Amino acid sequence: DSSMSIFTCISYQLMGCCVVPQPSAQECVSLKATSNNTIWKPDSCQDCHCHSNIVTCERTVCKHLQCDFQKGEVFQIAPNKCCPECASQAEGFCQHEGQIHSHGMQWSSSGCVRCSCAHGKVNCTPVVCPTLRCGRGELQYTAQGSCCPKCVGHGEPCSFDGRLFQDGEDWRLGQCSKCVCRDGVTQCFTASCQPLLCSQDEVMVMSPGKCCPECVPKPCSVSGRVYQHGEQWKKNTCTACACHRGEVRCLRETCDSITCEKRPGKCCEECVSSKGNCLYDGTIRYHSEIGPAFLSGLVLCNYLETTSQERRVNFGFSMQV
Repeated sequence: DSSMSIFTCISYQLMGCCVVPQPSAQECVSLKATSNNTIWKPDSCQDCHCHSNIVTCERTVCKHLQCDFQKGEVFQIAPNKCCPECASQAEGFCQHEGQIHSHGMQWSSSGCVRCSCAHGKVNCTPVVCPTLRCGRGELQYTAQGSCCPKCVGHGEPCSFDGRLFQDGEDWRLGQCSKCVCRDGVTQCFTASCQPLLCSQDEVMVMSPGKCCPECVPKPCSVSGRVYQHGEQWKKNTCTACACHRGEVRCLRETCDSITCEKRPGKCCEECVSSKGNCLYDGTIRYHSEIGPAFLSGLVLCNYLETTSQERRVNFGFSMQV
């Protein structure tokens, strides 16, 4: 099952306990021990438990969700939740930068700006950092994703997965998690996704290389084939179609109003000579049509009508210069 991961602790196995695995590695690499029969959540979308010195982790499977857009419902992923849910755009909800926030929620916007939602209204204010007075041997350190610096000392380094990291140094475990060394202690964090609002002509997808879901235009399904938004194709000789946010839009070529013969392989009718056509070398030729090169010259096809209405071909040759 792709939603379950099993980690066997060998190198760091302790009596009656398990070593907690890291989310991005398929092995036990942390030195933090967890008691047997312990259950914990390394992130909002994963449940782990330790049994008989084996760590088993299961990922949460979200059910397919259908929100009623006509009633004002939207997709929302609440903080520390894994699966989206339908939320009503009532007065207690705020929409900000394409995302939905419930009443009383606070979040960081772009840059060092802190926002909050109160009774359907968004209030954003710049973050004011306190004045730091670092002691001797301390440095100002601004963690990734933080706005204000902190005083950190020259603490002990951290040993992690066979590598040595200095105090205050941070590194990534994978696309969605990172760790930082704090005076000999490794602290790891997993990305937290903000609530997401998708319009009626969009779908929520998890793109490769991304930590959080995003809204993309709906694709189009035609006769069992899927076309992405903006993709074009020919329905037939006379009709071209395009996919626009889940809606198939087709345009038929407009032909001139004539009542003439229609040539094979052509969409629109076009007038040909009333003297008809003839068959030459397996190809239909029309009156006065120049055929393929023949004997380094050009073949000109003329038609002679006989009394028996039988069509004959008279070939004239004109040399190419």
